[in-house]
Amino acid sequence: MASKTDTETDETVDAASMTLYRLHGCPYCELVVRRLERYAISYRSRFVAGEHSKRDAVARVSGTRSVPVLVDHDRDVTMPESARILEYLDRTYGEEGGDESAVPAGTELVEFPPTEHPTEGEQAPDFTRPLVTDEYWEDASLSDLVAEDGRVLVVFFPLNWGGKSVYWWDELQGRDWAPDVSVVGVGISQPFDHQRFIERRGLEYPLFSDPGNDVAERYGVVHDLDGMAGISEPRPAMFLVGPDRTVEYAWVASEWPPSPPFDDLEDEERLAEE
Repeated sequence: MASKTDTETDETVDAASMTLYRLHGCPYCELVVRRLERYAISYRSRFVAGEHSKRDAVARVSGTRSVPVLVDHDRDVTMPESARILEYLDRTYGEEGGDESAVPAGTELVEFPPTEHPTEGEQAPDFTRPLVTDEYWEDASLSDLVAEDGRVLVVFFPLNWGGKSVYWWDELQGRDWAPDVSVVGVGISQPFDHQRFIERRGLEYPLFSDPGNDVAERYGVVHDLDGMAGISEPRPAMFLVGPDRTVEYAWVASEWPPSPPFDDLEDEERLAEE
C-alpha cells in the first residue's frame, strides 16, 4: 500500500491544481514559481534532497531524478525539467492561450524588494550566537570577534548544501584576505548541521548558527522562503565590520541568483592581503 509521501492523495489534488518538485535555491525552480503566481495557479511545493540518489519520490512521479518537475493534476500532465515547463504554462494558462513575451528559461532574474540595512559608516548590530568550527561550537559575539581580530567580514548565506552556498564558500575560501580580516558566516542551520557542512566542504571559516534568523532580521536582510511556511533565511549579504563595529563595506543582494562582488571585495584595500 502506497504511503502519502509516495503518491498524491485526493485531498492534495483538490487543494492544489499542481505540485512542484523543486530544490531550494534553484533559479529555474524560482522562475516556475513566478509563472505559477502570474497565472494565479494554486500549487504546492515539495522540496527534494540535493543528492540525486535520494530523489526516489521524483523518480516515481516522472521517471527522472532531475528537478524541477511539475505535475498538473487538472490535465493529468507531468512535466519533467527537460520539457520546457515555462512554455507549457504560457501556452496552457497564459492569456489567449499563450504569453508571447515569455523569456526563455535561465534568462530571468528574481528581484528582491528594497531593504533597510546597515551601510558604510553606521554601526553594525551586535549579536551573540553559537559559533561553529569543525571541532566544537560555543557562544560568541560579534563585538568579541572584532576586539580579537580587528575586522570581521560577516557573510549572510542561504541554507547549507544548496548550490549557491557551496559556490559562495568555495569562492570566499579561495581569496586572499588581509591578515587583520577574519571571515565568519551567518546561517539558519543548527550547529550540528553547520559542523557537518564545514567538515564535508573543508571550510576554514566558522559559522554562526541562527535558526530563528533573528540576526538577519536585525540587519534587514531577511528572505522569506517560498513554499516553506514560517521559515525564512538570510538574503545573501556581506558586511565588513571594523573597530567599534563600524561598517566599512556593505553589499546586499538585490536579485536571485545573486552575483556577489568577489573581485571587488578582494580588490578592496581594507580586505586584500598586500
